Amino acid sequence: MALILVADDTPEMVEVLTDILESRGHQVAVAKDGVEMIEKGKTLMPKLIISDLMMPGAYGSSAYKALQEDPHTKGIPTIFLTAVTPAQASKVVPQGPNVRLIHKPLDMMQLLNTLNELLAA
Repeated sequence: MALILVADDTPEMVEVLTDILESRGHQVAVAKDGVEMIEKGKTLMPKLIISDLMMPGAYGSSAYKALQEDPHTKGIPTIFLTAVTPAQASKVVPQGPNVRLIHKPLDMMQLLNTLNELLAA
């Protein structure tokens, strides 16, 4: 299946996402903050990134923008997870054909459907 980078500063969320993704045959790499997301995104070249929107070091949206500026990582599909309101999220989540936003609490079926959609594209 695919190598997926999970970027989240909440260990419980990382554990849940890792368990779900690995049970479906994906490989998972983990970043604890936005800075590590940029580093691992560039070195590992994942097929998809699942990122918390608000993390220490750099927000997921800032890390995404940094990856988009690099020709090697530009276009990596990214799913942002957030607990902020849709109005707040719309101000910081980048727009693009390979970007999706999922609000918490996390709906696992929505996440898996979105994941499959982006990996198939």
